[in-house]
Amino acid sequence: MKVRSHIALLVSAILVPTVLFSLVVLNVLLTAERKAALRSMQELARASVNIMDREMTFAMATAQALSTSRNLNEGNFEAFYEQARASNRGRDINAALLDEHGQQIFNTVRPYGTRIGAPDAAAVARVKQVVESGKPVYSGLIKGRATGKFVVSVEYPVTIADGRRFVVDEWMFSEHLDRLLLAKDIPRSWLISVFDRQGITIARNINPEKFVGQPPRNERLKTILSGFEGISRAYTRDGVEMYGAWERSAMTGWSVGVGVPVDEIEQTAVHTVALTAAGFLTALLCAIGGAVLFGRRLIGAIDQASAAAEMLPAYQVPPVADLRVEEMNRLQMALHRAGHLLVAGETTRQQSLEEAKHARVQAEQAQKVAEDQNRAKDEFLAMLGHELRNPLAAIASGVAMLNLPNLDAGRSANVKAIIGRQTRHLTHLVDELLDAHRILNGKITLARTPLDLKAAVEACLASFEARGAASSHRLSAQLAPAMIESDPTRLEQMIANLVDNALKYTPEGGQVEVRLRTEDGNAVLEVADSGIGLSPELLAKAFDVFVQGQVVNRSKGGLGIGLAVVSALARQQGATLEAHSPGLNQGSVFTLRFPLAAALPAVEAPPAAGARTGSARVLVIEDNRDVREAMFLMLSQHGFTVQVAENGQAGIAAASTHLPQVALVDIDLPDISGFEVARTLRSLPATAGIQLFAVTGYGQAADRDKALAAGFDGHFTKPVPVEALVAAINRSSAAAAPTFG
Repeated sequence: MKVRSHIALLVSAILVPTVLFSLVVLNVLLTAERKAALRSMQELARASVNIMDREMTFAMATAQALSTSRNLNEGNFEAFYEQARASNRGRDINAALLDEHGQQIFNTVRPYGTRIGAPDAAAVARVKQVVESGKPVYSGLIKGRATGKFVVSVEYPVTIADGRRFVVDEWMFSEHLDRLLLAKDIPRSWLISVFDRQGITIARNINPEKFVGQPPRNERLKTILSGFEGISRAYTRDGVEMYGAWERSAMTGWSVGVGVPVDEIEQTAVHTVALTAAGFLTALLCAIGGAVLFGRRLIGAIDQASAAAEMLPAYQVPPVADLRVEEMNRLQMALHRAGHLLVAGETTRQQSLEEAKHARVQAEQAQKVAEDQNRAKDEFLAMLGHELRNPLAAIASGVAMLNLPNLDAGRSANVKAIIGRQTRHLTHLVDELLDAHRILNGKITLARTPLDLKAAVEACLASFEARGAASSHRLSAQLAPAMIESDPTRLEQMIANLVDNALKYTPEGGQVEVRLRTEDGNAVLEVADSGIGLSPELLAKAFDVFVQGQVVNRSKGGLGIGLAVVSALARQQGATLEAHSPGLNQGSVFTLRFPLAAALPAVEAPPAAGARTGSARVLVIEDNRDVREAMFLMLSQHGFTVQVAENGQAGIAAASTHLPQVALVDIDLPDISGFEVARTLRSLPATAGIQLFAVTGYGQAADRDKALAAGFDGHFTKPVPVEALVAAINRSSAAAAPTFG
């Protein structure tokens, strides 16, 4: 079998079980999504029950408190009326007082003394039952006599001092319960209904005016009367098929049902699974594409390496080409060098034979030399052939074994291990053949020496003018003296690349300006042009290898590695290279910054163990006890006065009390975040001048930006080197200006 067939079989062996397993996983995911939605419904039903119970509990507590009123006990109903109104002030609850025959003495929804109609038979029976039982009762849905609207109530029996029996009634409109069900964070299609013990609708979040006071469909009514709790599936009075989640209040006996259209639940689950399936399919297609691409590349590399090997017996040197596979490139380079050795050996042998023909005196010696050289060639070829054929033979046998039908897993694994070992052996042989090549291509060693950057720039510009490279442009320079440390040869290469780049991308007659100044301890070299500029996309990758814009003069075009070379050389010399451009056709500026030679920092020995390096007041806000204690001991050992706090609020209080010069704040704190601590300290006049450093495990660029935006002066990523932390505190303590008194 060919390599292509082996790759196809390998991909198939991976894909088939992966696809089957994925189908099972997607089905499980679909079921899990559906169950999650139903759990959300059940939790909403339970929450709605809790809301109803909360309101009725308050009403019961108020009724119980009113039943102990002295005004009521003494029969002073008008004073009791005012007391009842005061008890419910600010809430959508009213009170009424009924005698034992159901007649309302007063109702706080009406002025005291207003005559209220006689109760109906149902009200009389209900009040009689409450009075005789002597226990408070949560009512079902009632049509109020004083308002004519649907209400629910808590009826609390009480006997006053003269022996008369009354019922204290705390009631609320069903509309109040409707409003409690209008949650903002649930879909508008979700239906929430509350039913009393007889199955009559008490409240509803959708069309309550149509359904309150009515019983549900017969199958729903049976569910309610049976006290069912859980998930059901049925049609609503609107004719919509829904999943229903049911909960029953143990306190009031009311039932709450949450209904969600079946189509909505199913569509949500299917949509989630579809997104997952799409992601998996995309990954699968990418994997297949990658396998196909790698297979083609590997087969092409093997074919070219085979053709190169066939050239050796004819004493031809195989050409060198990029096979795009590192190991195959190494093998091809080894064959290329072997070809050179064979050709050289053959040439030497032929020369020796020719000399032997013309020198009979030296015939034997020449013949011996030729034979020795021929033997050396043969030994080299034999050794090379032996060393190459052995692993190649093992690999070929392994490939043949993998092609056998019904090869068990154990043997297959053993064959793969053999192929792996022999491949590594081949790689080792190639590495040995290329060892000299690696040595000759080592890293560049820079010979840095103090020099005047101005003189180097002037010399480079003079070279451009001497050869007329800038004759079609307006080239000017504004240079100030600046001493730096650099490799003279590499510095000239860097300056020439920048100037040449400006000339290349500036049309004839354009302006190129070279400026040199000193700034903040750096020598700043700017090369500005009025050329075609850089787009934001090209500006972001200007220093990448083989990246270049549209060249104005094609004769000056290159491979796009000039700026990459300058950037690499700058990094090796402690310098930086930056590019700026307002946009296309607006020119560009390249800025090269070198540390001034006089400003290079001297190497200082780190402070000895136990040395005291500072005297600043430092506050450490850290919730991890071990980290907090370690920082306390370390900073104290360095001479700082240290206060610690285990959470954000305690840290703010400690900062306000002790007024430290520097505060080290963890971001993840148990009560409030370190960002909130920083914002609070910055807002208080007494602590606004404290130098704040975020000390955290989050070290991405976005984390640093967020810390600085919150008011921090700096950002350290754990673990922080002791020297860096001590140096930062010493630098910052002088800048901190806490306010005393």
